Amino acid sequence: MADSLVKLLFPNQNCHVQSVRLTDSWQQMKASLEAPAPVLRMLGELAAAAALMASGLKFEGALVLQIVGDGPVKLALVEVRSGLKIRATVQMRAGMEVPPNATFKDMVNANGKGRCAAILDLADRRPNEDPYQGVVPLTGNTVAETLEGFMTMSEQLPTRMWLSADDKAAGGIIMQRLPAHGGKAAEGTTEDTVEEGFREVQTFAQTVTPSELLEIEPMELCRRLFWELNPSVLDELTPTFSCRCSRENITRMIRSFGEKEAREIIAEQGTLKVRCEFCGSLYLFDSKDIDAIFSDHPVKQTSADISTTSKGSA
Repeated sequence: MADSLVKLLFPNQNCHVQSVRLTDSWQQMKASLEAPAPVLRMLGELAAAAALMASGLKFEGALVLQIVGDGPVKLALVEVRSGLKIRATVQMRAGMEVPPNATFKDMVNANGKGRCAAILDLADRRPNEDPYQGVVPLTGNTVAETLEGFMTMSEQLPTRMWLSADDKAAGGIIMQRLPAHGGKAAEGTTEDTVEEGFREVQTFAQTVTPSELLEIEPMELCRRLFWELNPSVLDELTPTFSCRCSRENITRMIRSFGEKEAREIIAEQGTLKVRCEFCGSLYLFDSKDIDAIFSDHPVKQTSADISTTSKGSA
């Protein structure tokens, strides 16, 4: 079953719902990651949430969701670019164990210092402009609770989210209230009627189970949950795994940390190796490549430059 994301509008209840299920893309995301099962489940939930949130944005660019933890998980990050192209990675702290029954708090907020950030990076952003970034403390006990609070606070609209992930799939549902005035809200609506409509849809949505999010295609799941409310289907999209690492990007990174450091690595190891943390691709640079990089000559790529056997950074 292919990855799918469905967008629904409930005009009579003044709210909208998105449902997603990631299968192939989730398998590709975690293929090069080495992390305990609870950590991967958390990352899967974050990936489903990022896809849901990105599907509602109306700009070309990228949404990055990241959790900066103070426990065994140092960083969990998901990037979704226009067209629902998604990739993810996780970084662990050395020497810290993650038990099989570890909770969200155990992994990322053991000392109450964890943070959640959402970054919007517009494709037409000017070189001197920074991406929009919102950062909040990790106040929830789950990924869903944390992001519900973040979105309700940042967009000033009530939001509910249900997420689930396992070894095979990641899925979720997000529902958000429409403003009482403007947008797609029906004419003559008031705050009271909007609140009532939101509660009505929530009554149906909250019956969903974790297994249903993972095992049932979003269109069918929404039909089962909401058929009595007769929502409008706005769109059905296909999220896909896509990594944008390239030799050109790695070359720019090498330039940024400087010729001296690059040559020291070459002198010690013979080859400078950079492995992408998202897809596992390995990029190799020898002394001639470094000469070319810092003399502004083009660096040619050979078939030996890339492998995809294990993870790293890019």
